[in-house]
Amino acid sequence: MLPPRLPALPPSPLRFRDLLLLVVIVAASIFTLPLLLTLFAPGTDFTALPVVAGLFVGQSVLMLLLTWLAVLRPNRLSLAEIGLRPTYQGWYRYAVAGGVLCVPAVSAANLLLQTLMGTPLENPQLQALAPQGFDWASLIVMLLLVGVLAPFVEEIIFRGLLLGWLRRRLGFVYAAPVSAILFAVSHGLPQLVPALFIMGLVLAAFAWRSGSLLPGMVVHGVFNSIMTLMLYVGLAGMEGF
Repeated sequence: MLPPRLPALPPSPLRFRDLLLLVVIVAASIFTLPLLLTLFAPGTDFTALPVVAGLFVGQSVLMLLLTWLAVLRPNRLSLAEIGLRPTYQGWYRYAVAGGVLCVPAVSAANLLLQTLMGTPLENPQLQALAPQGFDWASLIVMLLLVGVLAPFVEEIIFRGLLLGWLRRRLGFVYAAPVSAILFAVSHGLPQLVPALFIMGLVLAAFAWRSGSLLPGMVVHGVFNSIMTLMLYVGLAGMEGF
C-alpha cells in the first residue's frame, strides 16, 4: 500500500511565456559555458575531469540561478510551492526501490532499440561520465554530479515547473507523457529517447502521487548512481583493476 499523498500544491501561476523563457534558460545554460571556453580558451581539454566537472557544476548553478531570477521570483514562487518539500518516509523507501527497478527497465528499452536498429547502441554520455577512464577520483566526482546535483536540478525544472504547468491545463494523464518526452528530447541524444521517456514517466508518477519532488530526486539519483557504478565496474575490469 502506498504512503499518503501530501496536500495539493497551489495552482501554478506560470504562463506559457514563462515556459518559453524556461526553455531558453535551459538551452543557454547548457551551451554558453562550452562556447565561451571554445572561443576564449581554444586549447581546453574537454575530456579532463576538472573541465567536465566544472562545466557540469557551472551549467547547473547557472540554470538554477536564471530560473529563480526569471521564472520563480517574478511569479513569487518558492521551491516549496513547486514541490520541494518533505513527504512521508515511506515514499523514500519506494523511491529507492523505484530507482533500482528502473535499471533493468531502461536497459531492456535500450536493448530493444538496439535490436530494432540492428547496430550497437552507443551512449555519448558514457565518455562524459568517465573522461579519464577508471580512477577513484572520477568515480566519486561523477557520483556526486549525476547522483545528487543532476537530479536536484532536473526535478525542479521538469517535474516542479514543467509538469506542474502541464497538469493544470491537461491533467496528469496527458501531462505525464508530454513532460516525459520533453525530458527525453532535452538531453539531445535521439538514441536514448525511449529509455529517458520511461524514466520521465516514472519520475512524473512519483512527483504526482507523493506530492513532493524529493522522492523523484531519490529515484533519479539511485538510477544515475547505479548506472555510473556499472560503467566504472566495467572500466575497472577492462583496465585490470
